Amino acid sequence: MRGAPAALFPPRPKPMLLLLLLLLLLLLFSRTRPQGSPGPLQCYGVGPLGDLNCSWEPHGDLGAPSVLYVQSQKYHSNKTWTVAVPTGQNWVTIPREQLTTSDELHVWVAKASQPLWPPVFVNLETRMKPDAPHLYPDVDFSEDDPLEAIIQWAPPSWPPHKVLVCQFYYRRCQKPWVLLEPEVKSIPLMPIEIQDLELATGYEMFGRCQVDKEEDLWGEWSPILPFQTPPSAPKDVWIMGNICGAPGRQEPLLLWKASGLCMQVTYRVWIQVKDQEVIQEETPYCNFSIPTQAEWVGVSAVNATSWESPTNLSLTCLGPDFAPHGVVVKSISGNTELLVTWQQEPGELQEHVVDWIRDGDPSEDLNWVRLPPGNLSAVLPVDFKEGVPYRITVTAISPRGLAPAPSVWKFREELVPLSGPVVWRIQDSPSGTPAVAWEEVPRQQLRGHLTHYTLCTQSGTRPSVCKNVTGSTRTITLPDLHWGPCKLWMTASTIAGQGPPGPSLQFHLPDNTLNWKVLSVVFLLWGLLLTGCGVSLATCGRCVHLRHKVLPHWVWEKIPDPANSNFSLRHVKEVPQAQPPGDSPILEVEEIEQIPVKEPPQPLAPLDSGYEKHFLPTPEELGLLGPTAGSGLWPEPTSGEERGAPLTDEDIEAQS
Repeated sequence: MRGAPAALFPPRPKPMLLLLLLLLLLLLFSRTRPQGSPGPLQCYGVGPLGDLNCSWEPHGDLGAPSVLYVQSQKYHSNKTWTVAVPTGQNWVTIPREQLTTSDELHVWVAKASQPLWPPVFVNLETRMKPDAPHLYPDVDFSEDDPLEAIIQWAPPSWPPHKVLVCQFYYRRCQKPWVLLEPEVKSIPLMPIEIQDLELATGYEMFGRCQVDKEEDLWGEWSPILPFQTPPSAPKDVWIMGNICGAPGRQEPLLLWKASGLCMQVTYRVWIQVKDQEVIQEETPYCNFSIPTQAEWVGVSAVNATSWESPTNLSLTCLGPDFAPHGVVVKSISGNTELLVTWQQEPGELQEHVVDWIRDGDPSEDLNWVRLPPGNLSAVLPVDFKEGVPYRITVTAISPRGLAPAPSVWKFREELVPLSGPVVWRIQDSPSGTPAVAWEEVPRQQLRGHLTHYTLCTQSGTRPSVCKNVTGSTRTITLPDLHWGPCKLWMTASTIAGQGPPGPSLQFHLPDNTLNWKVLSVVFLLWGLLLTGCGVSLATCGRCVHLRHKVLPHWVWEKIPDPANSNFSLRHVKEVPQAQPPGDSPILEVEEIEQIPVKEPPQPLAPLDSGYEKHFLPTPEELGLLGPTAGSGLWPEPTSGEERGAPLTDEDIEAQS
């Protein structure tokens, strides 16, 4: 038996099976993203009566045309229409006139009739993006502490029966934005309150709104609203200057830390000078020069709040007994900060202020930190540089006044000096030894505490000789220099080492020994010349006429004139007679009647130089031996032998 022939075509599927397959495909394509979920396709209405905006992520061939499909789900069931999209564009706007209010839509994008993503569900009644809220610039503040700001605002245009939820952010002086909680609703409309604000500070805020239940669709941001809290007095006031010392050339400078952040504050300065009324001055700066006689100062802010009082400081000097002592400044290992410690005598509780400034900086750059009572140390929170000098002062303050300790110069780390001192020559010592002086190396160039100087000298081609000089010395004599060209220079040293030499000084030192030799020879020759001339005048007879002209006559006279001697008596009662050689005779003395003798005029008493005593004449030469001994009568002089007449040259030659 022959079998049945085989079928040429496979059996066709049943119509029911085809219907099920088509339904499955429709279910796959009908899957939509839930409203509000983020995705590559977004659609929303602009405002309550605005157009429908749709945008999507670029996908596939950008040159291929895209088509937007819109399908009504509420009023026109399964009605679909298309919106052509220009080539290369990934967004499209559907006019509001083509839509039905409160309709519900399915929207998807296709290229070459192939959907790119599942459709999104859009509820035209809620899927709307509100405009930005409006913030009013007039901000009110509370009248007590803590400070609170009250800002009035208005929601965007919206149907009154629909609620908008708005959120606001605020920040202080470019700090990160802070979300103001809780969120604010448009119904009921309430002002915005920001609590715990700081005085004299600038703030900024802005906000946005969304339709209730549309958590992912926020409206536009509002413009930023800046506002400032009321100004306040500075919290800390300090003084720059020598209050308790001798008045300086510069007036003390009152300093305070700015109370305002990101805003300009005008300050009012109160100054109390002894026996004068309080002086008031306004300034926009954080410093003010005050008189040296000021006893009290205060600083407040213009237009400050009612509960703000001026910050004051008493400038009365309490004296060294109240000042801190034993101030020590140390470097912190592995850190750029400095540790300051001090001691304080027990007594009333006092605050302490530690101030510091870099050498050479203006007074306005003074830094300080105020410490509560009981603190005897402070870590200065500054990045101190190595090799830079800082002046640090610790001051005890109380309501009665202040007492500063002596300032301390500190280097975080000492380095080698950058230069040496400048040397110049000064007036030589009385003995003729050269002397030099030098100026102190500036602290910025010294870069450490000076340990000593080093002075080097070089005479001619000899090797240089160096010696150390104490840091307190500023002048020195150089007795060991040799004559000729000289050169000298100096260096400065710290604990880090010796620095480079300063500018050298060059000069020429004359040979003083040669001058003394020449001068000695000249004096010797001059002395010999005078001696020779004196001997010649005294011994040479041919120079008699020259002797008479040069020397006084009482010197070259053989018998000097007794008038040139004060040895003679004014009144001579008895004149002794010269005794002949042999036995002395026995004389009988009897009283006789004295005959008045006419005294010659008394010559002026000459100076007793001792020369006259050597040449005193003998009684015989004076002619005192008369004819009768003891008669008391003088012999009558001849015409050629008048008493006291000098001898002529002829007389002298005749006697010789």
